[in-house]
Amino acid sequence: MWLTPYGDTLKPTVEYGMLDVQQRQNLSGAASRLLNYIERHPNAVLVSSALDLAAKIDASDATVIRSIQALGFDGLPHLKTVIAEKLDEGTRTPVEKVGVTVSELTQDRTRPPLQLVIEAYARTLEKLSHPTLAEDFEAAAKLLNDASRVGLFGGGPLSRLAQQTATHLGRIGRTAFVMEGTGHAFADALLCLQPGDAVILLAYGKVHKESLLIKEELQRVGGKLVVITDNPAGRLAKGAQAVLETPRTEVGNMTFYGTILLALETLVLSLTQLGPERAMETARRLRDFREELDHGH
Repeated sequence: MWLTPYGDTLKPTVEYGMLDVQQRQNLSGAASRLLNYIERHPNAVLVSSALDLAAKIDASDATVIRSIQALGFDGLPHLKTVIAEKLDEGTRTPVEKVGVTVSELTQDRTRPPLQLVIEAYARTLEKLSHPTLAEDFEAAAKLLNDASRVGLFGGGPLSRLAQQTATHLGRIGRTAFVMEGTGHAFADALLCLQPGDAVILLAYGKVHKESLLIKEELQRVGGKLVVITDNPAGRLAKGAQAVLETPRTEVGNMTFYGTILLALETLVLSLTQLGPERAMETARRLRDFREELDHGH
């Protein structure tokens, strides 16, 4: 067992196949700890420097680089590229993900779940405070401000965040829509894309066919694509007009969506700032509609 910088203990494990590493039993202690961390937290590795990883495995950054090479990679960029490709493919099953979470929760009972969640969010919020990300958000907001309509798409649980954001955008005077539907029904959503549209794509985990088709159709009609993702080297981010690198928050491998919601709320706030008169006029209309509805009861 080994101790992380946060005081919790983890057992090195090779039961999760994120990476195809040969001769695992011959790895050094540092390389084994690094491999264990990679397979438990691949998303975090995508946004980590060598110094960040060094702190996670109790080693120097030089040792991290040597360990990466011992795992068969040219360096950290090469490792990140391979992880990004694996995440695009959706290589891990729900059983594997929950297994990691249960393992971490049962190994350290000294900290309650609330503390674990707060610590996890503190780490991801620190990454979101980077100055260059603020510039990326500003550029994305200007792109959305110039769009005639703002679309949103997120697969699975992210669809609810997309719906909530579309409602907020409507309340500040923006024409917003959510791209929905499964199977052939999604074709109708693709048909509705227009040249002046900008679509916010929530790109996390496995790449969905719907996401790829949105990207292709926007390219065809001349629309714009804003990608919010923790995988900036992935297929969906490449060629997008704006990429907002936003890590998910994880305890073990249980994913929380607060940082993604934060990114969406930042865009709504930015668009409010860029169009204050439009936002106020829409707010007055919303108030009037609500008053009329109240009088009808």
